[in-house]
Amino acid sequence: MHTKNAFPSFAFLLAGLLITARADAQKAKEPSHAEAAVTSRIQTGAPLEFGVTGLTKDNLEKVQKSLTSLTSQVYVCDGCKHEEATAGKCPPCNVDLTAKQEPVLLEAQASLDTASIRLVPGATRTLRYSDLEGALMKNSVHIDSAKFALPGECRLILRGGTPENAMTVEKALADSKLFAVVHADYDAPSGEIRVVVHANAMPAMHDKVTAVVDALGTEARLTDVIWGPMPAPTPTKA
Repeated sequence: MHTKNAFPSFAFLLAGLLITARADAQKAKEPSHAEAAVTSRIQTGAPLEFGVTGLTKDNLEKVQKSLTSLTSQVYVCDGCKHEEATAGKCPPCNVDLTAKQEPVLLEAQASLDTASIRLVPGATRTLRYSDLEGALMKNSVHIDSAKFALPGECRLILRGGTPENAMTVEKALADSKLFAVVHADYDAPSGEIRVVVHANAMPAMHDKVTAVVDALGTEARLTDVIWGPMPAPTPTKA
């Protein structure tokens, strides 16, 4: 009698062990509460998706590695990992934030099928078109400016212009209806015309913006586009 009863008991025990093992394996795959909490504190910026040339199966992995290697300085709470674009104190913890270099991109996916790249930057991190261009060119991949949309809020950086050109550029871009909002300023210390723009529901393509600027006949040329927090104003000498 004891022998007969042992088999059901053993089978029940074995089933219990298998269920526990599967639960532990599933738990190991899922992010911890701490990891999820850190991720939730990092807000995402406007996703970018654009066409490229030169992407192959041989350089695909290298391209993604180059993109995820891009870093930006941010200020992080060592305790709760709250992140800000500028120095100060952590609102929840009331302790000084620490300057750190963190990856600019929260996500970077390159697709051979569509010859395109999709990026999701962190909202507190600075992403530059020139940095993207440089990272891709290292692997013989080039941005197709006719397929590079400018979503969200960004800053157009023009070099070679004058203070008078700033208003000319602003009016031309506003008249073009490429953006919902356009505001240009001339930054004397850097010699740059900086144009803050807000995208329409259908974002403008990079090549269209370049064409508007070039058609003005000034020396100003679009040299960069920047997404991320606005920089502090450059101090002016008395």
